[in-house]
Amino acid sequence: MKKFLLVLTLIALFVPACSDTMNMRKISIEPKISTENVKKSPLKAGLLLNDEFTNYKYTFKTGTQMYLMAKVEGEIDVGKNLSQALYGIVSNKFGNVAMANDASDIHDVDFYFVPRIKSFKYEPPYTGLSSHVTTVELETDVIGADGKRMRTISVKQEGTRSMFNQFKMQTNYDMAAGSVNEAIDNLLQEFSRKLDESY
Repeated sequence: MKKFLLVLTLIALFVPACSDTMNMRKISIEPKISTENVKKSPLKAGLLLNDEFTNYKYTFKTGTQMYLMAKVEGEIDVGKNLSQALYGIVSNKFGNVAMANDASDIHDVDFYFVPRIKSFKYEPPYTGLSSHVTTVELETDVIGADGKRMRTISVKQEGTRSMFNQFKMQTNYDMAAGSVNEAIDNLLQEFSRKLDESY
């Protein structure tokens, strides 16, 4: 009973004023990619970024969250900045990279990468003991010059921000954006590591 009262007290301290809907507005992603010099591969690579990928947006609207005492809604513009980050990683590994939004526009390469967002999910905390959680999964087909799939690189990562981040005076928007960007950064690091292992 004492623990339950403590949780209720903490919720009362950190929960903003009640409202029917909490609008997280547009959560932007700001990927951080490593600029460390890596040994560049002599292979010629391409990157196919179609409109479905570059324009990918994740919109969400939840039921009433006990911790936030409101429904939560918002939009996360994922594709645009993720596309730029992937181009940075691939061009850092292979030098000049042919980039296009249609396979017919990619020429004179040994292979090209075709990324797609297999899944993306953001969940706000339901109770004061849960966290802002973002999960993202990226699948990237490696297509040979002959147009045949050579392999698929799969990466899935998560980012979280707990209620204890409010001790740092972070707003719910800050924590949501933090969990999203942590998931994206973890994803990019893992993708870069897999490239290094393969080429």
